[in-house]
Parts: sequence; C-alpha cells; structure tokens
Amino acid sequence: MILEHEYPVCERDTNRKPLIHPADFLQKTLPERCVLTFFRKELEQLAADQNLPVLGHLHSEILDIPIYGAPAKGVCITMPFCTAPGAASTLEELHAMGCNKFVICGGAGAIKRDSCVGEIIVPTAAVRDEGTSYHYLEPSREVDCHSAAVSAVTAGLDRLGIPYTTGKTWTTDAIYRETPEMIERRRKEGCVTVEMEAAAFLAVSKYYGLPLAQLLYAGDDVSGDTWDTRNWNRQKGVRANLIAASLQLVEDL
Repeated sequence: MILEHEYPVCERDTNRKPLIHPADFLQKTLPERCVLTFFRKELEQLAADQNLPVLGHLHSEILDIPIYGAPAKGVCITMPFCTAPGAASTLEELHAMGCNKFVICGGAGAIKRDSCVGEIIVPTAAVRDEGTSYHYLEPSREVDCHSAAVSAVTAGLDRLGIPYTTGKTWTTDAIYRETPEMIERRRKEGCVTVEMEAAAFLAVSKYYGLPLAQLLYAGDDVSGDTWDTRNWNRQKGVRANLIAASLQLVEDL
C-alpha cells in the first residue's frame, strides 16, 4: 500500500516485494558477521599484510570493491559505497550474500566544540537529513540505532580500554550545504558529528532487523567559524586501530 504525501520523499510503499531485489541474483556465500570500513588504504594494507582471501565483490559501474575474509573465523571485511544510497545498497547486497551482523567504522565531521581529532563516537541515533532512509521507514526526524548492538559494542570498547563517547549524528546528502546556522541547529538537537551514511545504514538495519553498530572517529572540525581539516585523512594509526577494534567487536554481536 502506498502512503501518499505532498512531498515525494515522504511517500512510502509498504509492499516489501520490490521489482528488483539482490536476493534474486546473489548467492549466500559470505559469513554472518561483517565489518565495513571507509578506510581504503588501511584495509588494503591489512589485506596485503595478512594475505586475506577475496570472497567476492560489490559491483558497480564505477568500481568493484573486494570483500575479504577476515583473520577471525566467520567474519568478512569490505568497504561500502559512499553516500546514503550507496550505504543502503551495500547493506542490501551483503545481507543477500549472507551477512546479518555489522560493525561499521569511518570518519565524520565534528560538530561538538573542543573535540579531539581521532575521538571515537558511537552513534545512538541519526538525524535523517537525507533521502534514502524514507524508502525504508516511515517519516520521522531521527532513526535510532540497534540498541543491543550498541550495548555490545560499547561493552567491548570498555573491555578493550578504548575511550569513546556516544551521541547523535547528523546524516546529510549535501556536504557543501553545511551552513553555520544549520550546524548550530543540529548541535542544539544533540548531534556531535556530521556524515553522509549513518541514517541509511540504520534504516536498512531496522527494516531487516539486523544488529548493526557504527564507530565514527572525529575528523575535520566544522564546529567553529572556519573549517579545520585537522589533517584528518592522514590519521593512519587511528584508522588502522579502528579497523582492528571493529574486527574484534563484531564477534560480540
């Protein structure tokens, strides 16, 4: 049944049988647990250092992304496609190939003032300032994280002695429309980071009932009067360590 609305992005069809579904053309060849990382160079280095096997690929017209068998048994690791549509498509296809539990690690812009580059944030909810999540869930301002997955991940971080904070993240489709006024508005509603995928990841997770948690590290700073890159894309140690932690944490799901 189509739920009509004045604005197309808020219209939704409750029919769960789309014309095209990845389970129609993909086989269940992957393990149950999966780590997704946005850190390409660090993942490629890990794969080379540990000679990780390639279990398959995520395909697109632009590039194919290898899916590696992780060092831990029953876990795979790969990279998602960027932006909210890419994030949703990635989860859809990995789920069709057998993955049911996810830990995602990536970077995000820092909205919270006085944050430190490399600070780890575990999102508890995402503000839905994108379009993809509305095709999976009814319209709402936010989408909550999978509570059991978040609890498992935060308990794991405590066990590993890795400091972190929790809070909302702001998912937006338009990185070049993050105005000072909008950043302040999002900060007032509790957002500590801004990125482009979390709301879509969480929506697909909720739609299929998949345990999923995300780790964001505070990268560039958009909390002040000017943008500070803080050389966030050169934090190779932070990125590699976050991948290593995620590979341990996904075993707790």
